[in-house]
Amino acid sequence: MERHKHQVFKIAMSVLHDEKAAEDAAQETFIKMVDSLPSYQFQGFKTWISRIALHKAIDARRKKQKEREDFSNAEQEYRNNNEISTEEVVLRNEKKALVQRSIEELPEKLRYAVRYYYLEELSYTEIAKRLNLAEKTVEMRLYRARKWMKAHWKEGDF
Repeated sequence: MERHKHQVFKIAMSVLHDEKAAEDAAQETFIKMVDSLPSYQFQGFKTWISRIALHKAIDARRKKQKEREDFSNAEQEYRNNNEISTEEVVLRNEKKALVQRSIEELPEKLRYAVRYYYLEELSYTEIAKRLNLAEKTVEMRLYRARKWMKAHWKEGDF
């Protein structure tokens, strides 16, 4: 075990990318090794234990991913069960309308870049294609729009 612990840990770490999880997988590897010693055929011990380590690390990663999915599903279920109140919907819609009106106040050259970037969540590249501009121009327009917004809008407006 002393001779191979570093290699087993490195294999687990390469799969899991988490030190604690890799340590756990390494421990499970050695437990599995001890349990499987009667079936060991005395050919390539290092390869044999490396294969066990790899499989344990993959199992740990799958388990971690499944737990994450289960948590995500539970969170979604919680959101569905606690629907947004009518008051919240009305407030959101009012805020959205206020933002839309405020964007209309922007100079025309800046307005479309802001709308595409913040409301439609397009990338600089996608905006540049839509507006038939260079990416750098889109970046500059968004910079100028932010500067304009800071100068003309109050912080509490939204």
